Amino acid sequence: MNRAEISPASPVPPRRLAPWITLFVLAVLAGLMLWRGFDYYRQGLSARAMHPDYRLLNPGGFLGHGYGMVGTALILTNLLYLVRRRFAKYIPPQMGSMKAWLNAHVLTGLVGSLLVLFHSAFQLRTAVATVTSVSLAIVVATGLVGLYLHALVPKAGLKPFKERLTEIEPLLPGVARRVDDFVHMKPVTQLPLDASFVRTLATIPRWILQARARRRGVEQAARADKLFRVVARTDPALARDVVRELGDLAAGEVDTNAGSAVMRSWRSLHRFLAILMLLSVSVHIAVAWYFGFRCIF
Repeated sequence: MNRAEISPASPVPPRRLAPWITLFVLAVLAGLMLWRGFDYYRQGLSARAMHPDYRLLNPGGFLGHGYGMVGTALILTNLLYLVRRRFAKYIPPQMGSMKAWLNAHVLTGLVGSLLVLFHSAFQLRTAVATVTSVSLAIVVATGLVGLYLHALVPKAGLKPFKERLTEIEPLLPGVARRVDDFVHMKPVTQLPLDASFVRTLATIPRWILQARARRRGVEQAARADKLFRVVARTDPALARDVVRELGDLAAGEVDTNAGSAVMRSWRSLHRFLAILMLLSVSVHIAVAWYFGFRCIF
């Protein structure tokens, strides 16, 4: 039996340039705005009114107000990702992939939030400004958590597991059959599409146990095969790698199902928080408009 025929393949990690581009844009933009107004921003609130840049950089000034307007426009543009996701089947692929829209969603959200931060001049002097800033910070924080979860969620489910069994079956037919039978006897807990975020979080321990049980069961099923025991005696490292790979792939279905459920419930929470943020931003804009801060021109 040729070792290369059943050795686990080493996946090549994809390159991810979008996070680095986003960090670069944020760093450059923050550096420029700090360079322009650092002396003003480091002043106390009582001393800022006497600073020569006060009329330019305060929240109602030309640049300060402009930061807020552009930041708000970017945040509103950021919400187009929700439209793109909701009506994905009606939008032609020429308008960009979901991954590209997600990257744009992250970039516009973070850049818009940074501009709003400089619009506030690092001061929260009214209840409306405080509520708006806190709601925006919560949405950004939950968005970053969701981005992290999205990166962790496996996307393939059982497909790589089935493909790997097909590759192994001609060489170790008993292992392939026993492992396949075991996995079918251990179904994954499924939640309804409208499951709440709390219910989804409460189900995570069960998914963890199911994934562990699949890894252990795959090893036991493999070692019950006579031919596999021969391979384990002649090449223990190979046998160990094959068992580990099949166990990880079998547990991958659990991980995919759990990750998808968590992402569904998280998106509902994130949308709800985004709606609250939009309401607070609308009140903030209405108050500013009422007091005459209507345009930077």
